[in-house]
Amino acid sequence: MMDTEKKVNIREEFGTLFAEGDFKKLYACVSEEFKHQVSLQQFLEQGKLFNQGEQFYRLETNLYVTPQIEQFIWLNSTQTKAISVMFDEHSIIQALVLAPIESFSERDRWSTNKYTMPIQIEWFVYWGGKHEVLNYHHPVENQRYAYDLVVRKGKQSYKNDGMKNKDYYAYAKKVVAPLKGVVVSAVDGQEDNEIGHTNKKNPLGNHVIIEHEGKEYSVLAHLKKGSVSVKKGDVVRKGTLLGRCGSSGNSSEPHIHFHVMDAPAIETSKRLRIQFYAPLFSNIKSSIRWNK
Repeated sequence: MMDTEKKVNIREEFGTLFAEGDFKKLYACVSEEFKHQVSLQQFLEQGKLFNQGEQFYRLETNLYVTPQIEQFIWLNSTQTKAISVMFDEHSIIQALVLAPIESFSERDRWSTNKYTMPIQIEWFVYWGGKHEVLNYHHPVENQRYAYDLVVRKGKQSYKNDGMKNKDYYAYAKKVVAPLKGVVVSAVDGQEDNEIGHTNKKNPLGNHVIIEHEGKEYSVLAHLKKGSVSVKKGDVVRKGTLLGRCGSSGNSSEPHIHFHVMDAPAIETSKRLRIQFYAPLFSNIKSSIRWNK
């Protein structure tokens, strides 16, 4: 086991060591299982190849995937390459991915309206950003800039063993309108999934879609069964209660899904990059996973 000083250094200095080509030092920190799958020679060759033309990598995010595993992601200066590293509680590297990344952000349209997040307390952006490495929605074209929000306390989004929806800090929290508009769809009655299970046949689950000025539409999904408090045709203001966080639809744990699109039907819409009011940041925690 490494001492505390070395723990901190390898986690925080990985990007610098990689950019400097100190691959042997990094390889000394990988797990035995990793070494069985990737030899030192392979590690050196792939590292040098990936490193061509790069002088530094910036730490973009670090996030606890589990209480024992923390993920760090570094990006190069042009944000075209990503290094993802999974450290265990002893700062041993359990997994490492070197990958090119593609961003469509320069070609995609921003929303005309400015929104707030659909929340009233401090939440955590688990997925959200303009790259696939930061946002798993990114490959889904009509949800490219969607956000998944959870509530965390310390390293975890749940208490006890996390096997019940009510164990999750986000469960039953208020979900509010991100901007004034008119409700064009309000669906309720779908069961909240058991933890670890999803309903892919009805991916949005219980949800609300709101039409805003300029034919922009916000989507708030995975609401708790029986909690939707608006109906089609209702006029809502920013902050109007829409429902409560649940785990219906394509959701493996209680969270809020939020995105903005240019048409009311999700299947035929195009995604919009969301402009936010500055007060957003007082309600959002992201462990750097937030990426505008």
